[in-house]
Amino acid sequence: MANHAGLSFESKSGFILFPLMVHSLDLLVSTIAVYFVYTKPGSPTDPGYGEPEDPLYVLKRGYYVSLALAMGGLFIICRWFLYVATLPSAFMYFYACSVVGVFLSFLFVGIT
Repeated sequence: MANHAGLSFESKSGFILFPLMVHSLDLLVSTIAVYFVYTKPGSPTDPGYGEPEDPLYVLKRGYYVSLALAMGGLFIICRWFLYVATLPSAFMYFYACSVVGVFLSFLFVGIT
């Protein structure tokens, strides 16, 4: 397909490396988001601790951070690896597909 489209070697290699970079982004974003999953310090049995936090809220905080980082990272990866000089805005279609996927995952988490 790439040969038929007349893409250069650099463009072809970008399309080949794109999935690898997306999965590398997944690892990086997940690692960063883990640091945002925490509860307030202390023990719920301590006097003066207050109301315990909802565990789902704690998990969602990390999830929202990962969504924000993924959206930014996906734009950079799409622009860097899927840019073709003959079609300069084509990478936006790939990014739009990524945005739809991220939005649907957000909806699934919210619905469940």
